[in-house]
Amino acid sequence: MILLKWAKKLKLEVNVLYKCLEIEIDGVFKSLLLMKKKKYAAIKIDDFAGEGKKLSKEIKGLDMVRRDWCILSKEVGNRVLDEILSDKEREKIIIDLNEYFSEVSHKLKN
Repeated sequence: MILLKWAKKLKLEVNVLYKCLEIEIDGVFKSLLLMKKKKYAAIKIDDFAGEGKKLSKEIKGLDMVRRDWCILSKEVGNRVLDEILSDKEREKIIIDLNEYFSEVSHKLKN
């Protein structure tokens, strides 16, 4: 419920400040990785009007959602996004990804 209150407050302030622009609440994100315009990955809070505990991953415009990429590149890309968007400390993310890349590299060589 707190998230909905914040979202409504932000919407109201933007709509007051910019008279020619009116926004609506489309979604609330827990974490967001912006790459370029219309290219992002995020953890979306699906029940932001409630407790904010139902989460889903949303990926838009990134190469890993393309059908012509190999399975391994999609798996690695998804794993990297999951790590980056997680609640872990930055140092832990770097360590975990380095271990994962080493493991994938070792499997490819074998």
